[in-house]
Amino acid sequence: MRAVIWTDRAGYRRRSLVRDEDPDDAAAQGLPSEPPNVERIDWDDVKRDIHNQLMDAGMVTWLDVQRGQNKLAAIVKSVVLRRVVALYREPEQKQE
Repeated sequence: MRAVIWTDRAGYRRRSLVRDEDPDDAAAQGLPSEPPNVERIDWDDVKRDIHNQLMDAGMVTWLDVQRGQNKLAAIVKSVVLRRVVALYREPEQKQE
């Protein structure tokens, strides 16, 4: 088996496993081997959590953002990263 990276009609890069003798254009029919689907994240919760953390940090104006760029990045990273990591951990949690 070998991995082939291809792009679907929606513009997403995909990775599929195909037999060594299969051509690259058979990738769409291969075994998917890619990151978890981020569509499963509750993006409304993400928006609310970012908003609330920005409020808690006192970041309400452009000047606040300019003064606290590291804080802004940390807030967005913490809210999104924890949810993406949870997607990766789901298969492990189901086996326990």
